[in-house]
Amino acid sequence: MIEQQTVGYLTLKADADKIQKLLTQQFKALCLSQCPIVEEIIDTQMFGFSKEVDFAKRVQLITADEGNDLVSNLEEQVNQIYNQIYQAQTIN
Repeated sequence: MIEQQTVGYLTLKADADKIQKLLTQQFKALCLSQCPIVEEIIDTQMFGFSKEVDFAKRVQLITADEGNDLVSNLEEQVNQIYNQIYQAQTIN
């Protein structure tokens, strides 16, 4: 049987991957790094994910370090996507 902590971490990791894919699709579809809609999607998704991670930490499905790493990694991925789109816009 898989430990609850492992299930919690893997579930959150899968959610982070979904958010990253959603944002990638939005950026590619809209091609606007400074569009208010895209910024709202980022803010909403990141806020929801951080609350999800917070809950998992409180019920001890993941450690505080694991939670912080998940949020930090997602923020880094989103920033990389954002920078790629921004650079592509400045070239065109």
